[in-house]
Amino acid sequence: MGNNKKMIINSTLISLSFLLIAGCAKYVDVSVGSDEILVLAKKPVGCVSKGTVDVTTLAEFAYIERDEKEINRDLLQLAKNSALKVKANTITKIKSPKPGEATFSMYKCHRPWADKK
Repeated sequence: MGNNKKMIINSTLISLSFLLIAGCAKYVDVSVGSDEILVLAKKPVGCVSKGTVDVTTLAEFAYIERDEKEINRDLLQLAKNSALKVKANTITKIKSPKPGEATFSMYKCHRPWADKK
């Protein structure tokens, strides 16, 4: 096989690999109402605890590390989706032991300006 043919095959394989990675990247569904979940840096005062949730997402795919912003976005969305299930309206990240993992506390806080009756 000639060098040109090998280069074309290698280029094609590399291109297909990138398409596969882009097409198979973990996508987290956005639950209706999750945009109303308040994210705080520290524990809120005067709120009722709704528990904690451990969330995980892919930190790498096919030995290629994902962008840290994308990982954090997915973790946050997963926590917001979980908060909706327990009727919480506020979350805080309490730990992130390694890339792709985090634990969030969930709270129900009195927010008359945001609560729908």
